[in-house]
Amino acid sequence: MANAYGFVGIIDLYNQRVNQVGTQRIYTAIQESLAEHTRTVNGLMEALVERTILAQEQFELPGGGTLQPLDEHGNPIPEKPSGSYQVAYPIQGGGTAWGTNRVTSALMTVAEANRHTVNAQQKDADWLKRHIMAALLDNASWTYNDKVGRDGSAGLGNITIQPLANGDSVVYVRKGGAVTTDNHYLAQANAIDDDNNPFQTIYDELMEHPSNSGPVVCYVASNLVGAIKDLADFTEKDDPDIKKGANSDVLVGSISQGFGDEVWGKVNGCWIVEWKSLPDGYMIAHARGAGAVLKMREYPAEELQGFFPETNDVDGNHMENRVIRYAGFGVSNRVGAVCYQVGNGTYQVPSAYNAPLAV
Repeated sequence: MANAYGFVGIIDLYNQRVNQVGTQRIYTAIQESLAEHTRTVNGLMEALVERTILAQEQFELPGGGTLQPLDEHGNPIPEKPSGSYQVAYPIQGGGTAWGTNRVTSALMTVAEANRHTVNAQQKDADWLKRHIMAALLDNASWTYNDKVGRDGSAGLGNITIQPLANGDSVVYVRKGGAVTTDNHYLAQANAIDDDNNPFQTIYDELMEHPSNSGPVVCYVASNLVGAIKDLADFTEKDDPDIKKGANSDVLVGSISQGFGDEVWGKVNGCWIVEWKSLPDGYMIAHARGAGAVLKMREYPAEELQGFFPETNDVDGNHMENRVIRYAGFGVSNRVGAVCYQVGNGTYQVPSAYNAPLAV
């Protein structure tokens, strides 16, 4: 059985009943576990996600163009950078609970309380991953009715949650000064092989924007890993247990896997990180040097942030132990990532990832 953070110091008490150990002691263990879970999850997300309490903001881009012509008597006319667009962020709620009555409460062991806590944390991790993926993989904007302002006043009303650049009328700056529309949802019908290698295209699509820089990390679905590793340009990550020969390339750099599961290597400037939760055939590439591409909005009240517990005495006999999450994800940097589908000529939103998710 996995051990939640707050229960590590009381493992020797697992066979004892909660009432014997002390209800408050176990509740404190649950609180500590959820606080550490929140800290760990925030750390895993930080490459892709930045936390915010804002509902809407203007995303400013580096300006395009060139210098103004001057002679020896001239002065340049003051200018403002031209590239910007509006983005917004929702808040959605999720939670889980376990209950007891006077009999099950009296008989509950510390091990059972730990099990409920670990189960809640696993559900929260699943909720976050799915909502992050939906915010990126869905290429359509959607309307969110913002009801609560930062100071408790009425919210902004209907605001538009944007995807990555999707060919709409918004323009973005490219290296060389051009300002044009763009589409960061790409696809190819053929399977990945040396004649159908998408990674140079992915790298170039990200690096054409002056606001982006490497490393480029490409999170890939598990069913694509084998074909990617077979590419002639693929260089596998160095295994510290194996001494490489003089006639083979050795990848000596490293990258954190973030929310992914396994770093496999590098191809055409892209780090390959397997993310087992991604639907088959999909990849999400991120220019990490550009910073987080998503923002996770939370309520401004600290007690409503993170993954937090609460209890409810229903009727003197039945007790609920609830664990709650209020958060929502929206794209902030619309050119900081690329979503890519393998197996279809035109990008399609994967089934069950149409934002906003129902659960």
